[in-house]
Amino acid sequence: MAYPASGWRKMRRKQQQQRREESKMKGIIGGIIATLLLLGFIMTFGWVDIKPTEVGVVVNKIQGKVEDMPLGVGYHFFNRWATDVITYNIAARAFPGDTQSNEESKQYSLDLKTNDGQNINVDLTIIYSLTSNDVPKLHAQIGHNYEDQIFLPQVKSEARIVIGSYSAEELYQGKVRDSIQLEIGKRLKDNLAKYPAICVQDALIRHFAFSPEFEKAIEQKKLAAQQVEINKNRALAQEEEAKRQEAEARGGKLKAVQEASGRAESAKIEADAQRYKLEQEAAGNLAIFKAEAEGRRLTSQALVGEGGKNFVALKWAENIPSKLQIWGIPTGSSSTSLMDMSGIFGKMFTSSGTSTEKTN
Repeated sequence: MAYPASGWRKMRRKQQQQRREESKMKGIIGGIIATLLLLGFIMTFGWVDIKPTEVGVVVNKIQGKVEDMPLGVGYHFFNRWATDVITYNIAARAFPGDTQSNEESKQYSLDLKTNDGQNINVDLTIIYSLTSNDVPKLHAQIGHNYEDQIFLPQVKSEARIVIGSYSAEELYQGKVRDSIQLEIGKRLKDNLAKYPAICVQDALIRHFAFSPEFEKAIEQKKLAAQQVEINKNRALAQEEEAKRQEAEARGGKLKAVQEASGRAESAKIEADAQRYKLEQEAAGNLAIFKAEAEGRRLTSQALVGEGGKNFVALKWAENIPSKLQIWGIPTGSSSTSLMDMSGIFGKMFTSSGTSTEKTN
């Protein structure tokens, strides 16, 4: 069948248009399929960034188990449909975590009782960390909310046991705080040993609070004890003052006795010295008197007979000045004139010599 040229061209344009529409439809369908595939890939693709203070616990959803080895630091990719990764903070930290809000709200304060029945409010902070290789086991045993499940109840239990063994007054004075902290920390370590991932480092008591009535009674008791101590110190001070005055009086008396004894001893020494001086002077005077008496006796003996003449002549000669000059006029060897002095003295000394020789 023959078609006119115009009709053929119309049919050809119609066929080309249909082919374009079919190609466009195929592109749209391909885009939809690619988009669906991309969305499916995105939905199944996952990644996680593990920080230096974290580990990642891998959970196999298909097998329903937790992988034994945790993921370390870095980027990790996984299939969301088959795998899940939970991050855990393993660095040392305080429990409860936000200590500032805890100070304001007292959310984690423990209401406990002492062994004498007094109510006490305690703020307790636990410092702990996680052991990285044991975190998967902790996740398998407890889960990510292990703090609320086991940690907080265990802390309350141990704090109740330890603080309940002390009296309210002991806690109020604060002398046993270190012992309480050490004991709570030790008990927590022992009782949480079945969860090796939890490593308790310290237990810190931040605050004690008692009822207003108890605190008022304690304050009154302390004031009374302080007053008793003040009175005791005053009595001791008065006693010490009395002892001081007594010691001072004894010291003054001893000083006076010593001074009087010293004066008596000094007077005795002076009297002895004076007596000795007088005795020595008397002895000296006696010796002088004896020497003079002996001299007079010897002199008296010398004056008797011819010796007296010689003694008088000797005394007279001793009294002659050393510069005496005698001038005389000789008149002869046998003359006895007054001017013949050598004759006079010659005869005197000759007579004396003759008498001496006779005496001898």
